[in-house]
Amino acid sequence: MDRLEFEKRLQSIIIPGGTPQNDLMGILAPISEAITQMMPRSLFRFRSCNKRQIDAFKKNDLYAVTADKFNDPYDTMVRYDKEGIKQSTASFMTYENIKQLKVFFGQGGDFPDEAKQLLPQDIIDALKNSLMSVPDNDDSVKQYIEASRDQMLSLIDLYFPLLAEYSKRFQTIACFCESIESVVMWSHYAQNHQGFALEYNLRDTLVHPIKNVGIYPVIYNEERLDVSIYMAWAFLGMIGIHSPIPDMLSSMKIALHKSRQWEYEKEWRMIDSTIRAFTSNEPSVIHIKPTAIYYGQRIAKEDKEKLHTIAQNHGIREYDMYIDYSSPEYKMLSKPHR
Repeated sequence: MDRLEFEKRLQSIIIPGGTPQNDLMGILAPISEAITQMMPRSLFRFRSCNKRQIDAFKKNDLYAVTADKFNDPYDTMVRYDKEGIKQSTASFMTYENIKQLKVFFGQGGDFPDEAKQLLPQDIIDALKNSLMSVPDNDDSVKQYIEASRDQMLSLIDLYFPLLAEYSKRFQTIACFCESIESVVMWSHYAQNHQGFALEYNLRDTLVHPIKNVGIYPVIYNEERLDVSIYMAWAFLGMIGIHSPIPDMLSSMKIALHKSRQWEYEKEWRMIDSTIRAFTSNEPSVIHIKPTAIYYGQRIAKEDKEKLHTIAQNHGIREYDMYIDYSSPEYKMLSKPHR
C-alpha cells in the first residue's frame, strides 16, 4: 500500500462524535492495517548537536512540538470555505437553537475554555448579556436573531484566522524520515551534517501502543485539505452552540496533509493528542529508546565523543556517515563506527 491508497482509506473513514468507544477499534481497523503494511522497519530522526537534543538522547526521550514551531507555515494550516460557512452559520441561527442557548446560560452554563482563550472577556460578556436580555416570547427571539446575524458573520471574519492558528496547537508532533541517505535531510535538520540522526523501530508501538500517541505516514498533495465542516463546528462550539464533532479524526487528518513540495522527506509523524493548554509552549515528551545513532559527516569531535559515550551506555549500534567520492549518486552512505 502506498501513501495515495492510504489517503483514500483515511478519507473514507469518518467517525462522528459520540460514537461508542467499543465501536472505535473496528472502525479504525482499516487504518491500523494500512499502517502495519506501510511502516518500514526503521525510521530516522535528524537532530542538531545542542544541549537539549543531547540530553533527550541521554534520557531516551522524544520531544514532540506544536506545528506552529515548524518551518512550513502551511503545516497543519486549515483550509475552509468562509462564504459557505457564513451561509451555514446564518442558517443555524434558528429559533430553536437560540431558545436552547437561553436555557443553557440561564442554568449557569458558560462559554467553553477555547472561547475564553480566543475571545476578549468583554465580547463574551456582551454576547451572553445580549442573549439573556431577550424577552421569552417568540417575536423578541426572532428579532434578536435578525439583529445578531450580521454580528455573527462579522465574528467569523475576525476569529476564523485565530481558529486556524489554534488548530496548530491542538496536538504535538514528532517527525521521522524513511531514509538515512538523504543529503537534503541531513542539510536541513541535522545542522548541515554537523548533527546526528537516531534510528527507531516504531513497529513496536503498533503492538504496544502509547496512550494518546499514534504514528502515521504524511500525505502529500497538490491541494490543501478542506475542513470547512470542522471549522464551522469549532466556531459554533466556541460561541456556546454545542454539537457532536463531525469527525473525531479531523485533527489527525489536518496534521498529516502537506504540500507535494515536501514529498522528498518521506515523512512519518508521531502525533500526541493528549489534551493540553492552548497557551502551553512546552513540548510533550515521549519515551522511546532508539536502536542506532548515525554521526553526521561534519560532526565536531567533541560532540561525537559525547554522543558516543551515551550510545555505549545505551548499548545501541553506531554509524558514521560518509561520501563515496567515486559514486555517481547524490546520497550519504553509512558505515559502522570504529
